[in-house]
Amino acid sequence: MKIFELHKRLQELGIQESQYYLHGLYGSTSDEERLSLTIRKNGNVVEYLTYFKERGEIHSERIFYNEEEACQHLYELLVWEWMFRKMNKVDGISGMTVNERLWTTGLMDYFDKYKRKDKTIARQILRLIKLGEGNIDAILK
Repeated sequence: MKIFELHKRLQELGIQESQYYLHGLYGSTSDEERLSLTIRKNGNVVEYLTYFKERGEIHSERIFYNEEEACQHLYELLVWEWMFRKMNKVDGISGMTVNERLWTTGLMDYFDKYKRKDKTIARQILRLIKLGEGNIDAILK
């Protein structure tokens, strides 16, 4: 996926633009306190950096030499953060069925959509609602 596709997919999920920075092209106007992707030229090489900046210091920086890989990495981080926020709003999840967990967290429609469209997101949703890998594999077959 390219940067514009990453932005589009984040919008589809309802992830606020204020939560990410995509080289000043999309998302927030500042990379401070956000998951970010920037592009820089290092000699003859184009580098794609993903990171989180806090108080001017860059943390968790990763350098990619391929736009698609950088976008996929940032996408997975942002989706995980988005799902984690939804999950934190729920108490007593361990005694619920899978469908109850999905419904209560507000992730049911997203899971149904991404089960067919994007197994990576579907798998992350199931992990987040505290399913084991065996159960996840069986559901995603």
